[in-house]
Amino acid sequence: MNSATRDGIVVRGVTKRFRGEHHDVLDRVDLTVEPGELCVISGPSGSGKSTLLNLIAALDRVDAGEIVVRGHDVTRRHHLNHYRRVEIGIVFQLHNLLPRLDAAANVEIAMVGGPAPRRHRRERASALLTDVGLAAKIGERPPNLSGGERQRVAIARAFANDPPVVLADELTGSLDDDGTQQIIELLRTRTRAGGVVLAVSHDARLVASADRVVELVAGTI
Repeated sequence: MNSATRDGIVVRGVTKRFRGEHHDVLDRVDLTVEPGELCVISGPSGSGKSTLLNLIAALDRVDAGEIVVRGHDVTRRHHLNHYRRVEIGIVFQLHNLLPRLDAAANVEIAMVGGPAPRRHRRERASALLTDVGLAAKIGERPPNLSGGERQRVAIARAFANDPPVVLADELTGSLDDDGTQQIIELLRTRTRAGGVVLAVSHDARLVASADRVVELVAGTI
């Protein structure tokens, strides 16, 4: 077993069709993302980029093929809560923040149920929000934050459990140049430590900093 199979992402022959569709959204997709790699998936709208990310996150099931993440076939695993909470971090295109909780609590909630005591969770949430440039907004609730600030909270939440794999859907689209560079450096810190980052993005700034760009067109790489 090579290092990519053991510690990275391997997608083999993945096909996905949604009910009512007359064609496969994904058609026998093969993709390997190595440990230490920042890989960006680009392509036109509707080409299956977000679908592929959701399948890797085990938020949906493949119709054919297999997805192996860090040596585990997630298409056949049945107990996936630990996988989604600890082994991967997900940044959704829609932030999915809880509006009644402040920024720190939205990050902290990703750690609930884990081994960290409550005080440590709060300290880590505050540190992560500082890392993404929100030190002054730790106590603010999402309705009082800008779109870019909410996106930063979502990024901090994805890092909460220090996952070895980060999956991100348009994570820099609402950020300015300084904010984007800050997030790219955080992603680079993870890949330098051997982590894996797979991002769907149209952002030229993120594309330019990727180790590899994969284009997905009509469900095919």
